[in-house]
Amino acid sequence: MTGPLLVTGGSGLLGSAVRELHPQGVFLGSEDGDLRRLDVAKALLEKIGPSKVLHLAGLVGGVKANAAQNSRFLEDNMLINTSVLSAARALRIPRLVSILSTCAFPMFSDRATTEDDLQAALPYDGSAGYGYAKRMLDLHTRLAVKDEGLAWTTLTPVTMYGPHDSFHSEHAHVIGSLIRRCWSAKTTGTPYVVWGSGRAVRQFVLARDVARVALDALDRHCEPTTTIIAADSGITIHSLAEAIADVMAYSGPIVFDRTQPEGVLIKRVQSACFASRFPGFQFTDLKNGLAETVRWFLKHASSAETASATPLCGAFADRNDHV
Repeated sequence: MTGPLLVTGGSGLLGSAVRELHPQGVFLGSEDGDLRRLDVAKALLEKIGPSKVLHLAGLVGGVKANAAQNSRFLEDNMLINTSVLSAARALRIPRLVSILSTCAFPMFSDRATTEDDLQAALPYDGSAGYGYAKRMLDLHTRLAVKDEGLAWTTLTPVTMYGPHDSFHSEHAHVIGSLIRRCWSAKTTGTPYVVWGSGRAVRQFVLARDVARVALDALDRHCEPTTTIIAADSGITIHSLAEAIADVMAYSGPIVFDRTQPEGVLIKRVQSACFASRFPGFQFTDLKNGLAETVRWFLKHASSAETASATPLCGAFADRNDHV
């Protein structure tokens, strides 16, 4: 097949990063149709005729959003993933890369989680709906490869951040939320409030780095099993909050609100195959990535309001939640 690259979820955080690197692709947004519906997914893929698909679409949200509506995160993401992959399989799209999440993995207190652990134990209950939907995406991918001989695979990045992220103070992921809160504290003279104790450990990767890996994976013959994308071994939320304060030149108090959720205390993954599948890849340093993200945020924010290039849909996700 000689058709274009099709990117579902094309106007979100990762889709925007892919667009910067590969602007000639076809990028679907929610205005193009509801991918929870199989007939819509089939009609779009038949019309576009892609030779490659980068499947990024999904309903996403932070720790509170997931805990509050686990069933919705399961249902919507299962429908989206099944529709897209079923349509792609029917059309025999030869290359497809989908994005999983570390929420699909169990976490261990005594060691880092690896690719082999994906289906080995239960994921964290607070995001079980989203996690199980991603597990089924992994299974669907591997079965399609086995049954149809297609060159499909998945990637599992740690929490992404960067330009075009959501910066909602409650419903965004960690870095976007903390940037918003730090900015609000600096501009209003109120404390910089961070959810939880600050002891939780998380890993982060710049969305543009994930975009580079995903585009590379579309041109490689990768195994159908997933590849974890992790730039380092992680950072405490306390240290992250301080790093963001430093980048934003905020010198006021940082308050850790232990009444708010913080999820799993230690969430650490490590790839057993990334180096062999993507040799020589260089990740963006967290400090440099934070500085770039803050510059983008400040350019799109004013003293009156905080703006994100991707507005929120409801309380949970960007406008890309169904495409």
